[in-house]
Amino acid sequence: MLTPYQFLGASAAAIGGLALAYIFDFSLAAGFSAGLLMLVYFAWKQGARLAQIRQYMASGAGQTKEVIWILILVGLIIPAWTASGTITYMVKTGLCLMDPTYFLVYSFVFSAIVSMILGTSTGTLSALGIPLIGMAAYLHIPLPMAAGALVSGAFVGDRTSPFSSARQLTASSTGVPMRRQGHAILPTTLAALTVSVLFYLTLDLNGNWGISADTLNLGADAAFFRTSPILLIPPALLLLAMLIRLKTRTAFFIAIGAALIIGTILQGVAPAQWARDLWYGFERPGLAALHGKGVSDMLDLILLIAMAGAFSGLLEYTGTTQPYARRMIGHSPSLAASTWRVALFGLGIALVSCTQTLPIMMSGRTLLPVWSERFPKEQLARVVADTGLVFAAMIPWNMLAVLCSTILNVPTEQYVPYAAFLWSMPVLTFALSMAQNKKRSHLPA
Repeated sequence: MLTPYQFLGASAAAIGGLALAYIFDFSLAAGFSAGLLMLVYFAWKQGARLAQIRQYMASGAGQTKEVIWILILVGLIIPAWTASGTITYMVKTGLCLMDPTYFLVYSFVFSAIVSMILGTSTGTLSALGIPLIGMAAYLHIPLPMAAGALVSGAFVGDRTSPFSSARQLTASSTGVPMRRQGHAILPTTLAALTVSVLFYLTLDLNGNWGISADTLNLGADAAFFRTSPILLIPPALLLLAMLIRLKTRTAFFIAIGAALIIGTILQGVAPAQWARDLWYGFERPGLAALHGKGVSDMLDLILLIAMAGAFSGLLEYTGTTQPYARRMIGHSPSLAASTWRVALFGLGIALVSCTQTLPIMMSGRTLLPVWSERFPKEQLARVVADTGLVFAAMIPWNMLAVLCSTILNVPTEQYVPYAAFLWSMPVLTFALSMAQNKKRSHLPA
């Protein structure tokens, strides 16, 4: 086990390196490497053999395979859908059907509905977020606002849907059946939905979004592509594959394959052009609005995620945080005080581990024995769902935030101020804990 100073030193090096990489715009993987190397050195100093260290790092990195696959597939699906004309056709169709006056409200609500059905934020943002962020660009709506609404909606399902793996992990980590967990999170869910709708309605009413004739025609973008309803087949297949619960990786492959076939037949994209687009991203003269990322742009993020997985694996092996669980919760009988301590614990783990799963697991499994001595474990399930689970989308170097920002092409720090569902959850859960404190204090002894 690492000493507190060793743990804090490795954590500070990792977080500081990532912050510097963000500020000075150099490789995130390079910024993170100092913290990882320091953690390896401290584990070795504490008696771990190098073979053991390699084993736990490899195990942790292996757990990121699905995230790495999704990043690669996002790097393929965006240029595939762009070159085939699918994105332009979806944007044009959406502009004809949607009243732009309430664009942010619609984006949040549609994203929330789809995410509740699919149970995945990345799937929702890929199927719905890509065309809607394109619509926002044509409507001259600030992209951070649109991205904030879309990510907020996507996390309604990621946190609340019965199909969500994050919700299922929260329930299992806190030892609470899904039905009882659903009752526990219902008050903050309804409150956060209300706050979010009012927030986006206010932005819409003050934004005066409108459609011009040029916007409806999409100018050169629409003229570049041959249009046909068959261009809706790739996103329809993606949604259908996820609805029937195929693996996310499989769903992406199906949608990409359909776009490649349609783009080859309808737009006449040659194999060599496909190879360039998929690797470097879509880029054509006069179509700057459609330029996007390819697989090559994902390489640094893939390396960062693999390193973060190795860091998490080694962190679990050292068991550093577990002995401090009781100290973290403290001895206060106040539910509100314990709530913000659990939130800080989850935030700290999310900052260091760069994952969504580790904060949920450690906040649940590690703190549950101490928490259940004073409070119902359903309340811990609620606090973890409202803090550790959603923090993942607000930390720029967290795997899930990386996926969200990559799919929408909007940096995390830009969309977070407009992601009302995310930042309202910790505030609302703390307010509910305070209200329950007062209710308990008025009960007869």
